Amino acid sequence: MKTIMSIIAFAYISNYAYAVDDVAILAAIGQVETGGDYFAVTDKGRSLGAYSLTRLAWIDGCTQLMRERKFAFSYAEWRDPATQDTVGLALIRCIRERLAHRGITDPSVEQIALCWNMGFTASSRINFDVTRAKSDYATRVANIASK
Repeated sequence: MKTIMSIIAFAYISNYAYAVDDVAILAAIGQVETGGDYFAVTDKGRSLGAYSLTRLAWIDGCTQLMRERKFAFSYAEWRDPATQDTVGLALIRCIRERLAHRGITDPSVEQIALCWNMGFTASSRINFDVTRAKSDYATRVANIASK
């Protein structure tokens, strides 16, 4: 919880329009993925941390950080909760940008969660339509984020 609070403080300082919303989305993703366990190893070791980040998702988040002229992190640093939070929030910003390029300028929590869970390409195949997803992951994330 302490880490999330520091991320919230960062969000206010960063002057990013969706910062507080993204913190709530990230916290909800963490609850759905691992119950918020920063040391979780899931998917036969392919996904790490509270948000079950794969190496490719980590790279996308760090690429976003570099585009923003911020420090990026090695995947070997995944055990640090603040690092996971930073990369996770950057990944959400990356997803928002990709959705905006597709004409979705104000995506729902469900659409962001869908991209997180299925990947952007797979989500685009179903036109980012949560009702066409094979699981209720995005709905669960949205329900937690709205509390």
